[in-house]
Amino acid sequence: MVMKRFFAIFMFIAVISVSDAWAQFTVEDDTKKQTAGEVTIQNQLQNIDVSTEYYSEAKARLERQRIRKERNYLEITFKLQGTMTSYNEAWSDTKGGDNAITVLGSFNLVHTYKKERFSNNTQISAKYGYNRLRVDTEDGDREGVWFKNIDEFWLQVQPKLALNERWSYTAMFKFKSQFSNSYLSRTHQTDDDVITGFLAPGNMDFSLGMDFASANKKFPIKISLFPLSGNGVVANNELVERYYRNKNATSWFGVDIDKNFLFTGGSSVKLEFKRSWGKNNWFTYDTNLYCYYGWITNVSNMGKIREYEDYLVALDKWEAEGSPEGLAPTAVPRHEMLHPTVDWRNSIRIKASKYFDTELTVNMYYDKAQNSAVMIKSFLALGLTYTFKNK
Repeated sequence: MVMKRFFAIFMFIAVISVSDAWAQFTVEDDTKKQTAGEVTIQNQLQNIDVSTEYYSEAKARLERQRIRKERNYLEITFKLQGTMTSYNEAWSDTKGGDNAITVLGSFNLVHTYKKERFSNNTQISAKYGYNRLRVDTEDGDREGVWFKNIDEFWLQVQPKLALNERWSYTAMFKFKSQFSNSYLSRTHQTDDDVITGFLAPGNMDFSLGMDFASANKKFPIKISLFPLSGNGVVANNELVERYYRNKNATSWFGVDIDKNFLFTGGSSVKLEFKRSWGKNNWFTYDTNLYCYYGWITNVSNMGKIREYEDYLVALDKWEAEGSPEGLAPTAVPRHEMLHPTVDWRNSIRIKASKYFDTELTVNMYYDKAQNSAVMIKSFLALGLTYTFKNK
């Protein structure tokens, strides 16, 4: 009996001892968990890259400028050219000798934007020139007269989508006209003698097709083929219209005299070649050939064209028979066959120094709607030149 009581007391003490030990172990385990958490936070802090750069507006601005310069090419050229000649009385049959002055200013801009396969080329060209020569007046004297000899400007935009290194899908828009009025001659410069002017004529070309560019740097030729092309002619100038009406003309620049616009459809082709030779590119040859034929308009108006041609034949026959009264052929609206238009520009530039050069330009132009003859215009000049390039 005593042994049982002793055993019960012993078991009670043992249970109490175990409970105390468990309580101590629980406190010790919580402490270890907190220590482990602190270690984890410290490891995370150590893994943070303290060298990470924050956003910089200055750096971002420089990066945008770099990208713009990489994608954009800009070239601007200013030229001022002129010549002056003088002859004294001993070398001239005219009293007081003869003097001549020629001044020409020109501006050219080329901008190319390129991003991946897409590119867009914009060109602007403007030329304006005057010369002064002595002419005979009605009273027998001679006086110096300023007369405009060059006046033109044109704008061309040609976007492209590259297929490979040589071929691209392309479209083209071009507009050209002149700044001021041109007169019949040096001695006829009144409002009744204005033969061309701003928007008289004005020419617009719209084209869709393919573009080929040679990869050979020694022969950098570009050929644009436009199966679908349109040409618009604007004739809108009161003084020029007055001149043609006074001549009893039925049309001006291919447009009916009572209208101001003519649009035709057809096909066109453009060829470009520009290359420089020598040290510092002292010699440059640049040629640009553009041909347009309005065959779509010819086909669509073939019946009207034949009807008008038959009317002209009948009219000639009626006039040859003495124009008998009451037998005149019935007039029909005028429709004529369109002929190809050719515009070929050539330029040879010899660069004497950074700011001086000599340039020879020759322009051949044929448009039967304006004149059945081929117009050839040439100019040779020495003068100042300045070219800006962004890269």
